[in-house]
Amino acid sequence: MRFTRTLPEVRDLDDTLYCRARRKVLCLERCLDDYLQANAFDVKRAACFHCPQGRKNRERFSAGKDPES
Repeated sequence: MRFTRTLPEVRDLDDTLYCRARRKVLCLERCLDDYLQANAFDVKRAACFHCPQGRKNRERFSAGKDPES
């Protein structure tokens, strides 16, 4: 079952968000850094490897849009 929940908008690298994979609050910078590192180095045991939330945050941040909106 999928949960559809509206999360607060994150606009800056210092803003925080709730990471569903790690089950804790992280800043956007940490989310993007860990997601990119896990996928660049193919660390399959990392919680961030192929994380859909991290992928969406990266896509929105690189496009200049508000992540998690």
